[in-house]
Amino acid sequence: MTYALDTNIIIDFINGESPVLTQFHNAVKSNVLMAIPIVVDYEVCRGFYHTKSAYKESTYRKLRLYCPVVDMNAKTWDKAASIWATLRKMGQTIGDADIIIAAHCIENKYTLITHNTKHFQLIKGLQLLDW
Repeated sequence: MTYALDTNIIIDFINGESPVLTQFHNAVKSNVLMAIPIVVDYEVCRGFYHTKSAYKESTYRKLRLYCPVVDMNAKTWDKAASIWATLRKMGQTIGDADIIIAAHCIENKYTLITHNTKHFQLIKGLQLLDW
């Protein structure tokens, strides 16, 4: 099993939120693999470039030593396009970044760790956990 960390989980980790830290440490103790989808890496890093928080950036860089950033391939982009079309037909819309993250998780059989279950639960085949 591999967990993919969503942006809001990483932000909570960096900010030292106890529930996320506890869940993260439990996952590490249980030898659960964790990864960061490249779109999430983009979202987190753009925040550092904007706010220029050296401490938060350093904490994130350390987290990436345990949770590698995982790139996407053409299958993921095709899956994202399919998810977008399916949601649109259902009259539902969510942000492109979330659709791409979901597609990445589905294609790689990752469980997405997020607080944003409201949007992500609309996507069929996506495994979710809320820390």
